[in-house]
Amino acid sequence: MIEIGYKKILFFQAFFLFSLGTFVYNFFKKSFALHDVSSKFWTIYLLVWFGFIVLNLLFIKFFALPTKGLLKKLDSTTPPDDLSWSVIEESLSKRDVHHQIIQSEYEIENLKYKILLDALHDPVCIFGKDQIILYSNQAFHQLFSLSCDSTKSTLLEVTRNHYFQDFVKTAIQTNEIQKINEFSFNPVQDSLKNHFEIKVFPLKNISNYLCIMHDVTERKLADQMREDFVANFSHEVRTPLTILNGQMQTLKQILEKNKEYDNEFKSIFEKIDNNSRRLISLFADLLRLSSVEKKKDLFKEEVHIEPIIEGLAEELSVNYPQKSIKFNFQIKSTMFYVDYNLFEQVIINLIDNAYKYLGALGTVTIKTYNEGTFNILEISDDGMGIPVEQQHRIFERFFRVDASRSSEIAGTGLGLSIVKHIMQKHDGKIKVSSIPSKGTTFILQFPAK
Repeated sequence: MIEIGYKKILFFQAFFLFSLGTFVYNFFKKSFALHDVSSKFWTIYLLVWFGFIVLNLLFIKFFALPTKGLLKKLDSTTPPDDLSWSVIEESLSKRDVHHQIIQSEYEIENLKYKILLDALHDPVCIFGKDQIILYSNQAFHQLFSLSCDSTKSTLLEVTRNHYFQDFVKTAIQTNEIQKINEFSFNPVQDSLKNHFEIKVFPLKNISNYLCIMHDVTERKLADQMREDFVANFSHEVRTPLTILNGQMQTLKQILEKNKEYDNEFKSIFEKIDNNSRRLISLFADLLRLSSVEKKKDLFKEEVHIEPIIEGLAEELSVNYPQKSIKFNFQIKSTMFYVDYNLFEQVIINLIDNAYKYLGALGTVTIKTYNEGTFNILEISDDGMGIPVEQQHRIFERFFRVDASRSSEIAGTGLGLSIVKHIMQKHDGKIKVSSIPSKGTTFILQFPAK
């Protein structure tokens, strides 16, 4: 098709040039009245033909060649000769129907997701990098008292909370999953004091972010009730126990003066004394744990820890006169950014724990150093160690390693749990490394600032 059209153009051009040449020859011959062709005639004739050749080349460049390309383009888009308009119309109609089906399926899927998200009790919203809300469910509207159309509003306008905005900015900058626990948007004015566990997920394919706010108010209230119960119960029971223990000590002294304190009474009073002291220690630890859990704001300061550690190690040795324990201090990083009282409690619990599980002779190594943005404290002993299968449970409340020896070793099973909670309050971490019969090492990571 293309070649035929192009050949017609070239044939027309050749015929035109032949006719033009014949016309020019006859015109010049008549004009100069030349019966015999002279050299002057041929000179003029050749000059004219040279001009026509130049014009022909220009014609080919600006008309014939573009026409060939145009013909190719037309040929590639022109339907076959046997294709009727009814077939074309039918094809377009099918494509239109297919497009409508796809659009309908998309709308149905979109409606399903919208119904699903609206059915959730947790507030959910999707926002962009500019923090403008693109979608939010019914729970989100109810939480912030919004109208049905909350799009084109920013998160700051809706939540009115700068701390939450900083949290969202961090999620956008890092482009990673961010989480915040027990967050309240307006704890002062909100009478219900709703608490949320908030997660922000980056939707990397569409450069948006999904925010899910899981309501943990009931769990928070249950934890608060439990903490209050433990604190109140421990406080109420500790007082009568102390009184009973004091009265028992008085009775014991009276019997000793009257020489009625024989071996039978002695064993009875020792059992009463030991168990009452154990109960007093238990409730003291419960109160201590409860106070750590309730403490929200820590008074952090730079503390010179070397004299604290050495002084506490010496003080605790008085409680174990039957043991000869050596201390090896390797203090490199001396300044820790901690709450002094809580840090002191950590050292007491861990050194006391080492004393309990060491034999008559042993060594405790206390090491401090800096590692990146953390100050590290390591407390190691060469005692009985912890079985591998029990190492993941030692921070649980009331858990005791080697239950068969629990009655022999004094303790409540709350010491390490208290240490764990104190580390969490400091945004730090605690790890344990232990080999049975060779010793145990506790590694504590405190943020440098």
